[in-house]
Amino acid sequence: MKTATELYQEFEAATNAFLHRVAALSQSAINTVPFTGSWTAAQVIEHLCKSDEAMIKALNGPVEPTNRPPDEMVNNLRAVFLDFSSRLPSPEFIIPTVETHDKDSLINTFKAGREQIGKAIKILDLTATCHMPIFGEPTRMELIAFIIFHTQRHTNQVKHISEKLVI
Repeated sequence: MKTATELYQEFEAATNAFLHRVAALSQSAINTVPFTGSWTAAQVIEHLCKSDEAMIKALNGPVEPTNRPPDEMVNNLRAVFLDFSSRLPSPEFIIPTVETHDKDSLINTFKAGREQIGKAIKILDLTATCHMPIFGEPTRMELIAFIIFHTQRHTNQVKHISEKLVI
């Protein structure tokens, strides 16, 4: 089981890798659909912002003691989210809008959410069980692992989008 410090370092690394990837795109490129059926990079950021908002609520919401290993679901989450050959359906509430986004505003919103998650990692009991209908009864540790793997998955997606935008 990882410590809060180790999880925070992984979270920061995943967040920074994502930010590095999206920062490299221009305002125009971030809103360009790279191929049929794809989200734009801006939509990927919006999707992560919406997901992070739900995670922040769950992390800071009511919890109870955990009566199983607090990292029990981490390996399964890793296997599912880091399998880049599979396409995963997104829950309706985190599907991005179809609109043009301001790059700086979107990145600032993303960073603000990430700041809240980072704070949660540092101060909360990560072994406690949360209540999150879409996931059942995950621990905070498992939610943090989800956030890390979800970010890594979408960093790969933005990399793929970026490659398609290069002419």
